[in-house]
Amino acid sequence: MAEKPLVLTAKGLPSQAYPVWFLRQAGRYLPEYRSLRAHHEFLELCKDPKLAAEVTLQPLRRLDLDAAIIFSDILIPAVALGQKLSFAKDEGPRLSDPVRDARSMANLAIDKCHTAWNFVGDAIALAKASLAPHQTMIGFAGAPFTLATYMIEGQGGTHLVETKRLAFCQRSLFKQFIWQLAEVTIAYLQMQIQAGAELVMLFDTWAQQFARRDFAELVSEATGCIIQKISQQVPVIYYPGQGSDRLHELGDRVPSVVAVDWRTSLSQADKILREQGIFCPLQGNLDPLVLIGDETFVRSRVRKILEEAKSLNLPGHIFNVGHGLLPVTSIAALTWAIDEVRAFAKS
Repeated sequence: MAEKPLVLTAKGLPSQAYPVWFLRQAGRYLPEYRSLRAHHEFLELCKDPKLAAEVTLQPLRRLDLDAAIIFSDILIPAVALGQKLSFAKDEGPRLSDPVRDARSMANLAIDKCHTAWNFVGDAIALAKASLAPHQTMIGFAGAPFTLATYMIEGQGGTHLVETKRLAFCQRSLFKQFIWQLAEVTIAYLQMQIQAGAELVMLFDTWAQQFARRDFAELVSEATGCIIQKISQQVPVIYYPGQGSDRLHELGDRVPSVVAVDWRTSLSQADKILREQGIFCPLQGNLDPLVLIGDETFVRSRVRKILEEAKSLNLPGHIFNVGHGLLPVTSIAALTWAIDEVRAFAKS
């Protein structure tokens, strides 16, 4: 069977198609998703393989996409390790029993987590069975630092006070925790690959909240270990957070593809990476709020990104937003964006 356009591009190989998919393409902007959510809690959707597969496939029924990304949450490994996840209205995720010392780390269910997340693999297998031959099944996980921040803080949207208290006051313990999460993440992604994921994405959403020195000393090597091991099996797209700061210091963390946030241009990202001897495909990087614009505006912004990518002579480019689609996203705008990508490829 011939390889799929997204997989070929992620490997830096020629593809007849220009791959396009969207972060958070399954979600709140779709009326069919909102209809399901009216009867099911978010975690219920994640944990029920049939429901998770259904949500995963919903955008592909409306849009000409080259991939499905499994409907799940980056905090599922934290749940598998024994924390309880809840969602407070208008406040985002909350985790019970924050991990802030050696005792709480010792209480994590490391030996049991490998069987506590299998519903994700079951959902991947179900969704993949319904994909068209050219479509790629994507799995994902949170990178160790980002996962650690939630597990330590107990919630998102903080100034990472507790995370930095642990990192600055008990550096060896913090580094031990990061490595522990790296091993868990490798196992989690390998489970997804075994279930049928053909490419995975590693999200380091909060990486920019750590100073370069601390990231290099405490986090970088462990994250690189994940990328190195998993990329031996399938391509890895690494999202290093907002802005360009982490791009300057990928070091051994050389993924198959770097996902670029819209705050950094593709040209800037490519320059920063090449200065480190890294020449890899890029993904991105449309501002998701462009998709509330009119048709002329949306098509213009999409084409500018495509033209910029072409001018750089990259080994590959995957069209996507720079971060996840928002509930206000226009479905019509997504069709305009995809149509522009298809037209550009033909031209």
